[in-house]
Amino acid sequence: MIFADMDKMKIRIFLPLLLLFGFILSLDTVSALEYVHFKHQGKEQTEEGRVIHEAPEGIAFESRDGQYFVITSKNLLSRKSDEAPFVPYTKTEMIERLQKEFPPDKGFYYLDTHDPFIIVYTTSKPFANWYGNLLKKLHEQYVLHWTRLGVKLTQPEFLMVAIVLSNEERFRQYAKQDSVPLLKEQCAYYHKSTNRIAMYDMSGQQALREGIQRRANAADIQGFLRQPDSYNNIRSVIHEAVHQVGFNTGMHPRFTPNPIWLCESLAVFHEVPDPKNRIGWTLGPHINRDRLEQLKRYLGKPQQESPIRKMIRDDNLFKQPDTALDHYALAWGLTYYLVKKRPKELAAYLAILQEKTLNSDDDAAIRLQEFESCFGDDWKTFDKECFNFLRRL
Repeated sequence: MIFADMDKMKIRIFLPLLLLFGFILSLDTVSALEYVHFKHQGKEQTEEGRVIHEAPEGIAFESRDGQYFVITSKNLLSRKSDEAPFVPYTKTEMIERLQKEFPPDKGFYYLDTHDPFIIVYTTSKPFANWYGNLLKKLHEQYVLHWTRLGVKLTQPEFLMVAIVLSNEERFRQYAKQDSVPLLKEQCAYYHKSTNRIAMYDMSGQQALREGIQRRANAADIQGFLRQPDSYNNIRSVIHEAVHQVGFNTGMHPRFTPNPIWLCESLAVFHEVPDPKNRIGWTLGPHINRDRLEQLKRYLGKPQQESPIRKMIRDDNLFKQPDTALDHYALAWGLTYYLVKKRPKELAAYLAILQEKTLNSDDDAAIRLQEFESCFGDDWKTFDKECFNFLRRL
């Protein structure tokens, strides 16, 4: 699934104005701590943080917990700054802040032993621990894999938050609060603006136990992981976790124009579950058989243009129901091919994208130019080599 983004109307109207008026501020030059009081989602809110972009129409603001707010001048009630430098919240400060938003007397608990993640949960502790272990291992393996290929990654600046709810109803209520339109069977999402993952206990064990006043235990969780129908749920939560890790390790900075194909390709590259492992995930990238079968069906269809070239230049292919599945599969196949056969060029291509900023030019022609600068412009030969490799898998 495409990760949840910021309010699309605000982005469409406000950020182009920031670029037009040239009021871009670099993160490297913004050091003063700012305090803003503003209206957000119909309520008044106060945040400490840094102004990332400024224009007569308002500001783009990043709080000390890594959340991102687009605040129009109309909704900005007050603003001040001091000489203190911007620093993210410590773990203790972060938990204190989360407790105000997710009060313990409302049934919320916290796990802070899975650095660099904090788990906020209403489900059973065994399920929250399972997910915390999964996130921690995913982060470790993601960084290990890509740095071995020569990709430069960074330590997360902010502690990453995962919200793990006890049942689907609570999850859907929370998504509504985030203005995230969920698909029918969706069990998790990453929100690029809040920088959080939200999900629910897909095992159903805690929802079942709530009716008989017993909390799920570790054996219940392992039973869930062994169920054949758990595969898609595990794959979904891993997919969304990869988005969070990617946006927090510098693989694709949150404030830059990132090609959807690349963000999604990394998520499908790492999403493969492993029912034989206690955390339910492969300790490293493996062939994604589901995506491979989808890709082979897609490659059997007549094509008027290079499928890879078309995917790189057109984000909408991931947004349309009749083309999305094929292009998630194609994105996986392209990344798997590049990792196995052209890793140096892939690292060089990723480095180009990592250097981009919010005010970098971005359109279909530029995206093709960036790709061709590393892999060449002979699309016929490129497609042939890539697809022949994938058909042999």
